[in-house]
Amino acid sequence: MILEMRDVCKDFPMGKGVTHVLKNVSLDIDEREYLAIMGPSGSGKTTLMNLIGCLDTPTSGSYFLCGTDISACGDNKLADIRNKEIGFVFQSFHLLPKLNALDNVALPLLYGGLGKKERRERAREALCTVGLEDRLLHRPDQLSGGQCQRVAIARAIVTGPKLLLADEPTGALDSESGKQVLDLFSALHEKGAAIVMITHDRSVAARAEHIKYIFDGVLTGEDRHA
Repeated sequence: MILEMRDVCKDFPMGKGVTHVLKNVSLDIDEREYLAIMGPSGSGKTTLMNLIGCLDTPTSGSYFLCGTDISACGDNKLADIRNKEIGFVFQSFHLLPKLNALDNVALPLLYGGLGKKERRERAREALCTVGLEDRLLHRPDQLSGGQCQRVAIARAIVTGPKLLLADEPTGALDSESGKQVLDLFSALHEKGAAIVMITHDRSVAARAEHIKYIFDGVLTGEDRHA
């Protein structure tokens, strides 16, 4: 088991009251699992993504990631877990514009304390994995949207994380680029990656092994695929 949530709630102060954004969410993710979580705007899916990604902590309930009690971790420990255990892929890429693809992908390894030679070699391998071996020295403004997202995926996998967390990864792409990115996620899953994808698009979610739904902060049943 990579991820285990039990009765997780997340509340936010709102004026003199409290808004209950997530309500008793329970979720298990096994190794090699590919899950899509669907929900409309305001459903709580972004808050859930932030909790899964250790960008925030629950108000109540328990969350264990790779055996670590996330609810009990301080900021430094959470940062270390994000760097080592989770690979993030966002809709807007979040690449540094002045760095080329190789240096963008190597950044998590810099934060992890690896030497320059090893950082660049592992970044090169990750970019080859996503089919960008001929774009190593290109900056984001020299790449298409689909290529930028593939650089972001290479950055997400370069540390060898246990879990890939994708937030609307095709939302900023045309249909053909989006298909290529989803094909890449499928290939990574076949190689053993565990993936959680947040989306509002049914056709994107259908690429996952199974789907869960979130409405008004409640995570509901699943629709399994063959």
